[in-house]
Amino acid sequence: MAKKRKGEEGGGGCPPWMTTFSDLMSLLLTFFVLLLSMASLDQKKIKEALGSLKGALGVLEGGFKTEVSKELILPSVGLVPPKKLVLNKLRKMLSKYIKPGKGKAFRSKEGYLKTEELEKGPVELRETKEGIVVSIVGGILFDPGSDVLKPEGAKILDKIIELVKNLNYPIRIEGHTDDTPVVGGKFKSNWELSVARAVSVLKYFISKGIPPKRLSVAGYGPYKPLYPNDSPEHRARNRRVDIVILVKGKGIEGKMGPEVEVE
Repeated sequence: MAKKRKGEEGGGGCPPWMTTFSDLMSLLLTFFVLLLSMASLDQKKIKEALGSLKGALGVLEGGFKTEVSKELILPSVGLVPPKKLVLNKLRKMLSKYIKPGKGKAFRSKEGYLKTEELEKGPVELRETKEGIVVSIVGGILFDPGSDVLKPEGAKILDKIIELVKNLNYPIRIEGHTDDTPVVGGKFKSNWELSVARAVSVLKYFISKGIPPKRLSVAGYGPYKPLYPNDSPEHRARNRRVDIVILVKGKGIEGKMGPEVEVE
């Protein structure tokens, strides 16, 4: 058998840099598998990771940051933000109109909210079984007996619209009044006034680009008060418009009874 010439042992093989590169890729793969095994499959986190990866690979167009914002996920990717994320975002956007602090509220046998730390700002946030309720005191939206939206009220609606315009959740707009009878004016009853105010808000949402198919209205007149109509303050807070964002999901399972959380 012929002897191998000097320098031919090993048959060549891959270049040294290829071995180092292969080791590096194996370590990276092991690292990411370990991370995946330790992390929950949270869709928002996955989206952020994918965005960072795209940026690192130069996929994004020039001039755009590769960092994925921790804001709400756009619906174009098919991911639905959880209820708590929407609630926290609303709290920040409407902080100017919500008095600091929060308290637990419970409905009495009569259906009224009772709490020692009830918010007294013009806007209240409540988490219910249906979703998130943004209650806006009627006085900031409309003049007495009117269904014409006031500029100050439109500013609050603009902030809500800014958040919900990119979400696919249905929205129900509810009009409410106190039990004071309507005297004079274009409306003959609290029913008509509550419906007209809800429709005015609905029209404003549509004018700002919210698809009509996502919207519905309801007028309850004086028949769904939050508080007993026993004082001017309570009556004022019963005259309201509720923006109900029908967000179903985690965050309310522990409160299936009459309890609600007031933010």
